[in-house]
Amino acid sequence: MLDPASGGKRSSAPDELSVTTPLRYTLDANDAIVAVAGDWDLFALANGGEAILAARIVGRRLDDFITGDVTRMFVRTMLMSARTLKREVQRPYRCDSPQMKRLMQMTITPRGSDWLDVCHCQLHQEPWQRPQPIIAAASACTGTFIKRCSMCNRIRVRQEWGEVDEALPMAARLNVVYGVCPDCLRGVALRLSPAAPAIRAAQPVAATGKAPR
Repeated sequence: MLDPASGGKRSSAPDELSVTTPLRYTLDANDAIVAVAGDWDLFALANGGEAILAARIVGRRLDDFITGDVTRMFVRTMLMSARTLKREVQRPYRCDSPQMKRLMQMTITPRGSDWLDVCHCQLHQEPWQRPQPIIAAASACTGTFIKRCSMCNRIRVRQEWGEVDEALPMAARLNVVYGVCPDCLRGVALRLSPAAPAIRAAQPVAATGKAPR
């Protein structure tokens, strides 16, 4: 999820500024970033996001800034839904810092020629009750890692999804692999269900004549 308040890809950098104004970017028909708006660079620098300053991301594909294959497909589905339905798509998500829990909302608005405006705005924030562990993105090939949902920021421990401070209150560092939890998958499926037939029809057909799985 490209969000300067998280440093682009999920970041554990201290946040010095809250997300008080909407942050926006525009995608072309190929999901390349063509423009950013709002206090983009200000928030990126305040949250350890030097790599996603406007001058460094314009012209690149959104996929370059999304961690995890499942999360990438999740976001692609929302983008395709906005284009297919030709209407605004919204999705709440969490974008936490070591100091604050932050509830955000992503709004995708279709424009002409399959371009999209994407807006991230903060809905609510509150301080953590306990010090938070350092969160580091890991590869699924590494030996020890915990699954974390890119949407709600919960982690999976012993097959249960829960808040970091409740599931592992004494942890000092967590190596995580990002994906999307079943609850968030169901939530987006319900929101986007009218688009499902059109999305499937828009997918390329493989040489066998069957749609790719």
